[in-house]
Amino acid sequence: MKKCMMALVLVALVAGCRTPTRVVYPGEHTQPTVGLGNADVKRAASEMLQSLYRSGRLDRGDGQMYVMTVGKVKNDTQQRFDTDILTSYITQELMNSGKVVVTSAMAAGADNRDEMIDAARSVRNDPEFNQATVPQLGQKVAPTHSIYGKIIQQVPRLDNGDQQIEYYFQLRIDDVKTGFQWWQNQTEIIKITDAATPTW
Repeated sequence: MKKCMMALVLVALVAGCRTPTRVVYPGEHTQPTVGLGNADVKRAASEMLQSLYRSGRLDRGDGQMYVMTVGKVKNDTQQRFDTDILTSYITQELMNSGKVVVTSAMAAGADNRDEMIDAARSVRNDPEFNQATVPQLGQKVAPTHSIYGKIIQQVPRLDNGDQQIEYYFQLRIDDVKTGFQWWQNQTEIIKITDAATPTW
Protein backbone atom coordinates (compact mmCIF):
# COMPACT_ATOMS: atom_id res chain seq x y z
CA MET A 1 0.00 0.00 0.00
CA LYS A 2 2.83 2.36 0.91
CA LYS A 3 4.53 1.66 -2.43
CA CYS A 4 1.32 2.45 -4.30
CA MET A 5 0.89 5.72 -2.41
CA MET A 6 4.49 6.73 -3.09
CA ALA A 7 4.07 5.94 -6.77
CA LEU A 8 0.93 8.08 -6.94
CA VAL A 9 2.66 10.97 -5.17
CA LEU A 10 5.60 10.73 -7.59
CA VAL A 11 3.31 10.77 -10.62
CA ALA A 12 1.44 13.77 -9.20
CA LEU A 13 4.71 15.64 -8.60
CA VAL A 14 5.98 14.96 -12.14
CA ALA A 15 2.63 15.97 -13.65
CA GLY A 16 2.59 19.14 -11.54
CA CYS A 17 6.00 20.23 -12.88
CA ARG A 18 5.02 19.99 -16.53
CA THR A 19 4.38 23.15 -18.52
CA PRO A 20 0.77 23.21 -19.74
CA THR A 21 0.22 23.41 -23.49
CA ARG A 22 -0.97 26.76 -24.77
CA VAL A 23 -1.49 28.36 -28.16
CA VAL A 24 0.97 31.11 -29.11
CA TYR A 25 -0.35 33.60 -31.65
CA PRO A 26 1.83 35.44 -34.21
CA GLY A 27 3.36 38.54 -32.67
CA GLU A 28 2.79 37.33 -29.11
CA HIS A 29 5.80 37.42 -26.80
CA THR A 30 7.43 34.01 -26.41
CA GLN A 31 10.40 32.73 -24.44
CA PRO A 32 13.79 32.89 -26.20
CA THR A 33 14.91 29.68 -27.90
CA VAL A 34 18.43 28.31 -28.30
CA GLY A 35 17.67 27.09 -31.80
CA LEU A 36 16.04 29.02 -34.59
CA GLY A 37 12.47 29.84 -33.68
CA ASN A 38 9.62 31.51 -35.52
CA ALA A 39 10.50 34.95 -34.13
CA ASP A 40 14.10 34.59 -35.34
CA VAL A 41 13.07 33.68 -38.87
CA LYS A 42 10.54 36.51 -39.06
CA ARG A 43 13.10 39.00 -37.77
CA ALA A 44 15.72 37.87 -40.28
CA ALA A 45 13.22 37.95 -43.15
CA SER A 46 12.01 41.41 -42.14
CA GLU A 47 15.53 42.86 -41.92
CA MET A 48 16.52 41.40 -45.28
CA LEU A 49 13.36 42.70 -46.95
CA GLN A 50 13.90 46.18 -45.51
CA SER A 51 17.42 46.11 -46.94
CA LEU A 52 16.04 45.15 -50.36
CA TYR A 53 13.37 47.85 -50.26
CA ARG A 54 15.92 50.50 -49.21
CA SER A 55 18.24 49.52 -52.06
CA GLY A 56 15.67 50.71 -54.61
CA ARG A 57 16.27 47.60 -56.72
CA LEU A 58 12.58 46.78 -56.93
CA ASP A 59 11.64 50.18 -58.35
CA ARG A 60 11.03 49.94 -62.10
CA GLY A 61 10.10 52.85 -64.31
CA ASP A 62 8.09 50.75 -66.77
CA GLY A 63 5.42 49.58 -64.33
CA GLN A 64 6.30 45.92 -64.92
CA MET A 65 6.94 43.36 -62.18
CA TYR A 66 10.04 41.23 -61.73
CA VAL A 67 9.59 37.49 -62.15
CA MET A 68 11.49 35.63 -59.45
CA THR A 69 12.19 31.98 -58.87
CA VAL A 70 13.32 30.30 -55.65
CA GLY A 71 16.82 28.86 -55.94
CA LYS A 72 18.60 26.79 -53.33
CA VAL A 73 18.76 28.10 -49.76
CA LYS A 74 21.15 25.84 -47.87
CA ASN A 75 20.78 24.99 -44.19
CA ASP A 76 24.37 24.91 -42.89
CA THR A 77 23.40 24.89 -39.19
CA GLN A 78 23.60 22.08 -36.65
CA GLN A 79 19.82 21.75 -36.44
CA ARG A 80 17.06 20.54 -38.71
CA PHE A 81 15.48 23.61 -40.23
CA ASP A 82 13.34 23.78 -43.36
CA THR A 83 14.55 26.80 -45.31
CA ASP A 84 11.17 27.03 -47.05
CA ILE A 85 9.94 28.72 -43.86
CA LEU A 86 12.31 31.61 -44.59
CA THR A 87 11.76 31.77 -48.36
CA SER A 88 7.99 31.62 -47.84
CA TYR A 89 8.09 34.77 -45.69
CA ILE A 90 10.33 36.49 -48.23
CA THR A 91 8.33 35.62 -51.35
CA GLN A 92 5.00 36.32 -49.65
CA GLU A 93 6.07 39.85 -48.77
CA LEU A 94 7.65 40.45 -52.18
CA MET A 95 4.41 39.47 -53.93
CA ASN A 96 2.40 41.64 -51.52
CA SER A 97 4.60 44.59 -52.52
CA GLY A 98 3.08 44.47 -56.01
CA LYS A 99 6.55 44.64 -57.56
CA VAL A 100 7.31 40.93 -57.85
CA VAL A 101 5.63 37.76 -59.07
CA VAL A 102 7.07 34.35 -58.21
CA THR A 103 7.06 31.60 -60.81
CA SER A 104 6.18 28.04 -59.79
CA ALA A 105 7.10 26.69 -63.21
CA MET A 106 10.80 26.76 -62.42
CA ALA A 107 12.58 26.40 -59.05
CA ALA A 108 15.60 24.66 -57.55
CA GLY A 109 13.56 22.45 -55.23
CA ALA A 110 10.56 20.28 -56.09
CA ASP A 111 8.61 21.80 -53.18
CA ASN A 112 8.65 25.18 -54.95
CA ARG A 113 7.54 23.80 -58.33
CA ASP A 114 3.91 23.12 -59.20
CA GLU A 115 3.67 19.85 -61.17
CA MET A 116 0.21 20.81 -62.41
CA ILE A 117 1.67 23.54 -64.60
CA ASP A 118 3.22 20.88 -66.85
CA ALA A 119 0.34 18.47 -66.29
CA ALA A 120 -2.06 21.05 -67.74
CA ARG A 121 0.07 21.11 -70.90
CA SER A 122 0.10 17.33 -71.24
CA VAL A 123 -3.52 17.35 -72.47
CA ARG A 124 -2.84 19.29 -75.65
CA ASN A 125 -4.73 17.61 -78.51
CA ASP A 126 -6.69 15.46 -76.02
CA PRO A 127 -10.30 15.54 -77.31
CA GLU A 128 -11.57 15.18 -73.74
CA PHE A 129 -10.40 18.73 -73.00
CA ASN A 130 -11.57 21.98 -74.52
CA GLN A 131 -8.37 23.03 -76.27
CA ALA A 132 -9.20 26.71 -75.92
CA THR A 133 -8.66 26.28 -72.17
CA VAL A 134 -5.38 24.38 -72.48
CA PRO A 135 -2.14 26.39 -72.13
CA GLN A 136 -0.43 26.72 -75.50
CA LEU A 137 3.22 26.92 -76.49
CA GLY A 138 5.09 30.03 -75.45
CA GLN A 139 2.86 31.00 -72.54
CA LYS A 140 5.26 30.27 -69.67
CA VAL A 141 7.27 33.29 -68.52
CA ALA A 142 10.92 32.76 -67.65
CA PRO A 143 12.23 34.26 -64.40
CA THR A 144 14.16 37.50 -64.49
CA HIS A 145 15.75 36.88 -61.09
CA SER A 146 16.65 34.00 -58.75
CA ILE A 147 16.67 34.06 -54.94
CA TYR A 148 19.21 31.84 -53.19
CA GLY A 149 21.34 31.78 -50.05
CA LYS A 150 22.53 30.01 -46.94
CA ILE A 151 22.01 29.90 -43.17
CA ILE A 152 25.25 29.42 -41.20
CA GLN A 153 25.78 28.61 -37.51
CA GLN A 154 28.93 29.19 -35.45
CA VAL A 155 29.36 28.54 -31.71
CA PRO A 156 32.40 30.32 -30.22
CA ARG A 157 33.17 29.96 -26.49
CA LEU A 158 33.19 33.06 -24.32
CA ASP A 159 35.81 33.83 -21.65
CA ASN A 160 33.39 32.90 -18.85
CA GLY A 161 32.74 29.45 -20.36
CA ASP A 162 29.35 30.27 -21.87
CA GLN A 163 28.75 29.71 -25.54
CA GLN A 164 27.63 32.27 -28.09
CA ILE A 165 25.41 30.85 -30.82
CA GLU A 166 25.68 32.87 -34.01
CA TYR A 167 23.26 32.45 -36.92
CA TYR A 168 24.04 34.14 -40.22
CA PHE A 169 21.22 34.48 -42.73
CA GLN A 170 22.68 35.15 -46.18
CA LEU A 171 20.37 35.92 -49.08
CA ARG A 172 21.25 36.87 -52.66
CA ILE A 173 19.28 37.72 -55.78
CA ASP A 174 20.85 37.20 -59.20
CA ASP A 175 19.89 38.64 -62.56
CA VAL A 176 19.18 35.44 -64.51
CA LYS A 177 19.89 36.98 -67.91
CA THR A 178 23.32 38.41 -67.13
CA GLY A 179 24.33 36.22 -64.20
CA PHE A 180 25.23 39.35 -62.25
CA GLN A 181 24.59 39.42 -58.52
CA TRP A 182 21.79 41.94 -58.26
CA TRP A 183 21.38 42.27 -54.47
CA GLN A 184 22.65 40.61 -51.29
CA ASN A 185 22.23 40.86 -47.55
CA GLN A 186 23.53 39.16 -44.42
CA THR A 187 21.52 39.32 -41.19
CA GLU A 188 22.92 38.01 -37.89
CA ILE A 189 21.05 36.60 -34.91
CA ILE A 190 23.24 35.99 -31.83
CA LYS A 191 22.31 34.16 -28.63
CA ILE A 192 24.26 33.40 -25.45
CA THR A 193 23.69 30.32 -23.32
CA ASP A 194 25.58 28.20 -20.82
CA ALA A 195 28.13 25.64 -21.93
CA ALA A 196 25.92 22.66 -21.04
CA THR A 197 23.09 23.65 -23.39
CA PRO A 198 23.06 21.52 -26.55
CA THR A 199 23.25 23.43 -29.82
CA TRP A 200 22.36 20.40 -31.92
